[in-house]
Amino acid sequence: MNQPPSIGVRDYYRTITSVDIGTIARELLNGRITQSSERALLCDCPNHQSQSKRSLNIMLDKQGWYCFGCGTGGDVLQLVEFVHAGSITRGQSGRMPESHREARDFLADRVGMPSLSHAGMSPEAIEEMEHERRTSLRVFEALTALADYYHRRLLADSSALNWFREKYRIGYEMVERLKIGYAENDPSTDPTGRRT
Repeated sequence: MNQPPSIGVRDYYRTITSVDIGTIARELLNGRITQSSERALLCDCPNHQSQSKRSLNIMLDKQGWYCFGCGTGGDVLQLVEFVHAGSITRGQSGRMPESHREARDFLADRVGMPSLSHAGMSPEAIEEMEHERRTSLRVFEALTALADYYHRRLLADSSALNWFREKYRIGYEMVERLKIGYAENDPSTDPTGRRT
């Protein structure tokens, strides 16, 4: 079989993860949505017993989701995997699990793309694409953890937080939403980097 033109991993995953998360959530969690707004859908998580019936938060404005009861979240691909399999692929080494592949194929079908296994790609080419996706996820998770760390530092330093909010006229809600952070300069240097 002839190989089709090369499909770039970033383009492939970018296309399937650009599917509107609200549309997918409404399809997969139809009877579990308990509250809806412009920015979010609050849902009864299918993977744990929830008293509030609102722990699964679909962030429509961020194209992401988080379940406070399960302590996990991600993008639309990971939402499909979470709803279908009860888990998500994170920090994976080696071949992607079948749950990831099924979720990927589900979204590919939604955007009219062939699944990787039906795109005429060799198993080696698919493995390489999956390797690039794993690397991309790990970098994203590391950068997210770093951003969270510096965001918590800003929130813990009331003088820095007050200075920032006053200087830039940004409210606390926006600081929270954008996860703005703070890294203190080396105490032995001034803001221009000169030794004091």
